[in-house]
Amino acid sequence: MRLFLLCAVIMLTSLPGNASAQADPSTAASGQQIPEQSAEAQLLALERLAHHPLADVIAQFEASRFAPSYLAATTPEHRRALLEQIRAVAAQATGVGIDQEDDGYVMTFDGPVTYQVRVTLAQNAPFGITALSVDRMTEATAIQLDNLESEIDSLMGEGDRSGIVYVAIDGKVALEKAYGTANADIGTVNKIDTIFGIGSRPIDFTKAAIYLLEQRGKLSLNDRLEQYFLDAPADRAGMTLDQMMTGKSGLPDFPANESDWDADLGWIDRAEFERRTMATPLLFEPGKGDAHSHWAFGLLAAIVERVSGQGYYTFLRENFFDPAHMERTGNYGESRGLKLTDFAAGGGVQVGVPNIPPNWGPTSWLVMGSGGMFSTLGDLRRFYSHVTQSGMFEARYAEQFLAPIANLDGSDRGFELFSFTDEKRSDEVYVFLNNGGQEAMRPLVRPLVQLLRAN
Repeated sequence: MRLFLLCAVIMLTSLPGNASAQADPSTAASGQQIPEQSAEAQLLALERLAHHPLADVIAQFEASRFAPSYLAATTPEHRRALLEQIRAVAAQATGVGIDQEDDGYVMTFDGPVTYQVRVTLAQNAPFGITALSVDRMTEATAIQLDNLESEIDSLMGEGDRSGIVYVAIDGKVALEKAYGTANADIGTVNKIDTIFGIGSRPIDFTKAAIYLLEQRGKLSLNDRLEQYFLDAPADRAGMTLDQMMTGKSGLPDFPANESDWDADLGWIDRAEFERRTMATPLLFEPGKGDAHSHWAFGLLAAIVERVSGQGYYTFLRENFFDPAHMERTGNYGESRGLKLTDFAAGGGVQVGVPNIPPNWGPTSWLVMGSGGMFSTLGDLRRFYSHVTQSGMFEARYAEQFLAPIANLDGSDRGFELFSFTDEKRSDEVYVFLNNGGQEAMRPLVRPLVQLLRAN
């Protein structure tokens, strides 16, 4: 089991009704070229099926996108029918959401009717499709500004959901409300400033640290691994910091192995992490594939320490947390002087009593740089405001945190965090849950994102 589940960015694209057959399937909505041998390229090809004649689509997928195992297990008629159905679904979609799960990807096509396309890909390049299916979804609750609070009240009242929901539109707060129990054992309820585990959200802290060091002239995104690790093996010596930041490193997702009692909480120090980094087989040659890697952000955290001469967490606190007045953000295993009643307890796998971050031991290098922290709604909003509006960053760095993006961060301990922001950070959604899990999050996410798109 993994503590941090990546939920891929919701792609804020719309397929034109008269899609051109000349559209380039390897180019994202931003205009950025996507490596053809990548998971992203396979998903983008499915999203853009409506851009091409059916005969061309079938020929392309049969020749290069379906894995040999899938071709052997299915008939040409079955594959053609699936592609034809997905092509029709894509043609009517007004937006596409992509969630990465342990066993593949779920593409949600929003439109007059919502469909989910489930995709499993091979683990190595060219990441051929090994499983594919299409399901029509039950219509999600329609949320408008005039029924926002009542609909969220209703959704949060179902099952065991508890947490916080925050919605701002055009810079104005439309809903900011806490729901349910924080810690049943001591009878506390969630409040707006309750502290939650934040899953893999520290990835953004690591990005900010690297950008700051580059802005100060201490490193460059074009630097190679061998500049920081003289003993780096030849197959990874040329790996760049930019490749680590963008899923092109070739490193596996997590550094845990069978010797660790827990894939996230088991203790290893930086020296052991670095040893594993140099010894692990790569998924692909750096720059020649695409696979999200928490491990890569751990490696970036190690480079932050080597370059700055400070501990990773100390660097973050000195340069971001303290200047942004993030007083309720910290590492696992510490309380920062906060009280037991300040924390929500996770409703998932129980580690410690109560199941809160201060009881999980010090943050291990299994997750350093990509997790292992707690925070609040207010502190996270202060962080993003600080890196985009305080003037600490040059525009080229600040804009990295201004792109429209949706993130979902999960935890085996029972914490879930979803956020969505537009390019000006004037439209925002945050949902924190400490009970109910990822399945409890999904019915909240879709209608809230649709609300922001409509306004």
